[in-house]
Amino acid sequence: MPRSKTTAWAVAVGAVLAIAAGVAVVVVRLGGDSLAPGFVADGTSGTEATHEAEVRLPIGVVRLASGAPRDEIAARRVGRGGDGTVEAADDAAIVGVSWSFQPSLGYDDLLTHPAAFSLAVTAGGESTDLGEQDVDLHDAVESGLLPEQSLIAVVAGDGDDLGFAVTYEGRTQHVDMASGEVDAGAAAALYPDGPQTYGTREDCDPRSAADPEQVRYVSRADGFLHCRVEQLVRTPYLPDLGWAEAGRVWQVVELTVTTPRRVRWLLTGARYRVDRGPVTVTLGSGEAVRAPRSPGDGRATVRGSWVFDGPADESAPELHVSAPMTARRPPGETRGPARIALGVDQTFTLRR
Repeated sequence: MPRSKTTAWAVAVGAVLAIAAGVAVVVVRLGGDSLAPGFVADGTSGTEATHEAEVRLPIGVVRLASGAPRDEIAARRVGRGGDGTVEAADDAAIVGVSWSFQPSLGYDDLLTHPAAFSLAVTAGGESTDLGEQDVDLHDAVESGLLPEQSLIAVVAGDGDDLGFAVTYEGRTQHVDMASGEVDAGAAAALYPDGPQTYGTREDCDPRSAADPEQVRYVSRADGFLHCRVEQLVRTPYLPDLGWAEAGRVWQVVELTVTTPRRVRWLLTGARYRVDRGPVTVTLGSGEAVRAPRSPGDGRATVRGSWVFDGPADESAPELHVSAPMTARRPPGETRGPARIALGVDQTFTLRR
C-alpha cells in the first residue's frame, strides 16, 4: 500500500510540473490498466482488414476478417474515457476482428436447423472466446440484412498466428487467417471440393411397373400416376440425425408420387379403384436410415425425403424406386381385366 501511494503521488507531481511548463498530459494507463489476453470489446481498431476467410456451416457461410496486430489503441475504441490510449500487456497484441453471416438455406429449412454458432480467436497457443452468436436467421432471410459484428480482442503473443475457431452443434472448424486455410473436420463435405450433388438422367416413368398392353386402355381423365425424383443431396449434417460419422455423409433424395384414387377402363367405361402399396427407395444395396411414414390409401400424393448413410468419397450408386399400384375392377362388373398393374418400378443411374 505505501508503494502505491508513492507512485500515485509521483504521477500527480509530474503532471503538475508538466502543466506548469505548458505541456498537456493525459494519464490513461497505470501499472494495472494494460489489456490482458482475453479482453474483448465491441468496436473497430481503426485499421483496415488485412486478412479474410470463409467458413461454411450447415446453415450458411461465416465471413471472417482481421486487421494487423497493434500494441496500443485509442482508449475510446474499447469504451474507456479520455482521449489517450491503452496498451496490450506484455506478450500480447490488440487485433480488430469482425464476422458476418450469410444464410444458405431457404426459410422452411431454417425453421428446423439450430441457429446458434460459437466463435473464438486463437493466437499464441491460447483461445479468446467471442461468445455464442444466436443470430435471427429468419429475419436475415426476409430482410436481406446480414448479421454482423466488429470486435477488438487482445490475444496472446504477437498476433501473427491469429486464427478463428468456429463451432456449430459440437463440431469445430479451425481457420488460419494468415493463409485463409480452413481445417473443416466433420464439415468438409460442405465445401466445393466435397461430395457433389447428383441427379437422374432418366425421367421417372409412372408406368414402369404397368402392363404395357393394359395401360394404354386406362383413361387419364381422372388423373394418372405421376412421379418425380429430385437431386440426391449429400451433406454432413441433418438436424434430426446430427453430424455424420467421420468420412461419411448423409445422402438425401426427395420423391413425389401422385396416384388417382380411381381410373377408368376405356373399353367398358368401368371405374377401377386404385390400391396403393408402400413407396420404397433404396440407394445401392443400402436401406434408408430415415424415410417418410407410408400413408394410407386416403392420400393421393406421397412426398417426402429418404436419407441414406454413405461414404463421403464414393460416387453415388444407383437409386431404385418402387411404388406399386393395382387397379381393381368394381364389384358386379364382369367385363375387362379383374386387375390392372400400375406404378413405379425403376432404377436410376445418378450422375453429377
